[in-house]
Amino acid sequence: MNKLIAIAVLGLSLAATTVSAAPAKPKELSWDDLMPPVSAPPPPAFPGSGIPGKGGPDQQPGSPYVPLYSYNPVKSLDGKYVKLPGYIVPLESDEGGELSEFLLVPYFGACIHVPPPPPNQIVYVKLKKPFNLKSMADPYWITGTITTKPWTGEMADTDYVMTGDKVELFEWKD
Repeated sequence: MNKLIAIAVLGLSLAATTVSAAPAKPKELSWDDLMPPVSAPPPPAFPGSGIPGKGGPDQQPGSPYVPLYSYNPVKSLDGKYVKLPGYIVPLESDEGGELSEFLLVPYFGACIHVPPPPPNQIVYVKLKKPFNLKSMADPYWITGTITTKPWTGEMADTDYVMTGDKVELFEWKD
């Protein structure tokens, strides 16, 4: 009887482990979700910004700091299973054109034209399974686990890294 109870308990604990190991439904994010709240400390002003009232050398004394964007990641996103739409900027593909690494950006042409978006508006994605990119002009949903560790590359620096599980074409809804 004790063996039967032990087997039942072991079976239930294995089942619970299997259920908890399955990925949960991803949290859908927007690009605004990757920016910290306005109350977060602003990034240091960068020389030559040339945008009055936005920080930098042209800011008028006493005018409020109004950031265009921030270099700070949202730490509460670290390790979360998410789904984020965006455009793909290829970084690494195999000889057959299968893409395994790319930058996910909020708008078409980002990182190709200078300057790139700020680091908290770019996600470096490393796919678990490569896929064939049909067109850089099409937006995609990327699902995976996001972390708030920085990544540096030739095209841009990022505040987020994602291990991509799934790539889907983004369907526009009316």
